Amino acid sequence: MQTPPFRKNPRTLIYLFLGFTCLCGIGWAVFSSEVVDFRVLLAGNALLFAIGFYSLRLAIKALYHKNIQVFLRLLYSSLLLKLFLISVAAFIYIAHFRQALNKPALFGCFGLYLIYTFTEVRLVMQQSKRKNA
Repeated sequence: MQTPPFRKNPRTLIYLFLGFTCLCGIGWAVFSSEVVDFRVLLAGNALLFAIGFYSLRLAIKALYHKNIQVFLRLLYSSLLLKLFLISVAAFIYIAHFRQALNKPALFGCFGLYLIYTFTEVRLVMQQSKRKNA
């Protein structure tokens, strides 16, 4: 098995995380938190970064396995891990704050999920092209 070069790929995720954290901090300072609960967005951003970072590691590791079963197991486990952890976090938030649920923040976290997922897929596709070249 060839060792996967993982050094450059997480930089994009780290920059994305820092950018959204700064945007949430600026939004929290400038706008009042009456409409959007920025604490939920910051927590969602941190959770999505941690899950995306680990999922990206698993997907890149899967690219460099010659055994197709190992490749599929790593790829599916990264997908299921992301789905399970985000579902549990959403369920806990919805169950805990049933009366004071902040829907704009929840939809903002969904938007962050889409951005992190598209970024992760783009990074894995770039790594796949580098590997095959």
